[in-house]
Amino acid sequence: MASSAPRQRRSGMRARDLILAAPTLVPHRSPIGPVQVRALVDAAADAGFAGMSIWTAHADWVVAGGGADEALFEWHRERGLTMPAAEVVLDWAGLDPRAVRDVNARLVDVAARAGARTVIAVTLEPELPPLAEAARALGALCDLAADRGLAVSVEFLPWTGLPTLASAVGLIEAADRDNLGLVLDAWHWFRQPGGPDLEAVRALPPDRIHVLQLDDAPARPADDLPAETATARLLPGEGDIDLDGMLDAVDAIGAEPIVVSEVFSATLAALGPAENARRQHAAATTLLSRRDHAADRANVW
Repeated sequence: MASSAPRQRRSGMRARDLILAAPTLVPHRSPIGPVQVRALVDAAADAGFAGMSIWTAHADWVVAGGGADEALFEWHRERGLTMPAAEVVLDWAGLDPRAVRDVNARLVDVAARAGARTVIAVTLEPELPPLAEAARALGALCDLAADRGLAVSVEFLPWTGLPTLASAVGLIEAADRDNLGLVLDAWHWFRQPGGPDLEAVRALPPDRIHVLQLDDAPARPADDLPAETATARLLPGEGDIDLDGMLDAVDAIGAEPIVVSEVFSATLAALGPAENARRQHAAATTLLSRRDHAADRANVW
């Protein structure tokens, strides 16, 4: 007999669609050659990821090693991995629109040829220019990306001039581009000044959340936040972030972001790419699969 209970919305964030942030598999800012880059692809595929958030610098390192960009793309395709997001645009804030386009043309081109849906943009500057100037620069990046059929996803970092979800939303609204949204990284959301705010997530338009990055952290922050985020994140479930609450809030507004495991950890990196990828996949899929099963049970009549 059919249940009269309301049918629960099926989550768009499924374990089977999980992708991996490529740079988490090697020590922070470690330059590597083509053989090592291919090993990262194999590690992600062997661990069970559906795709990778590619680091466009890897394409440059493949080229420097005598290869071509297309080799990087082909390695992913051979292993059945998608490349829905590309990282990372660093140079945009404070630049005039023409400089934004010139500096980032190569990165956007690589992202487009990889078949990415979005490029991720951050700033490491401690202060941003005035809002109108920053919005103009970000708008130029969006226009460059739109020319190649790409979106731009802005990521806030707690120690920078774009430290909070609210500041990112304000900049996005000021830039006013249809292809502009944000990255919601659990670690950054947890460590942002003022702390995590579920109501702020619930207030977002669903199409604003392009990318959701999964990781965890202890309640007590390190003295050096940039070092913590680069080398001491925890696997989902090992820390104190209310990941279920965050995912519930994203689900509640109907957002369906690209979901990425992004656990920057010196401890995991020391294990090598294969074991690192295996552990990230196990932790993130445990979280997402539990939610998948709960949704499936709620949808049974």
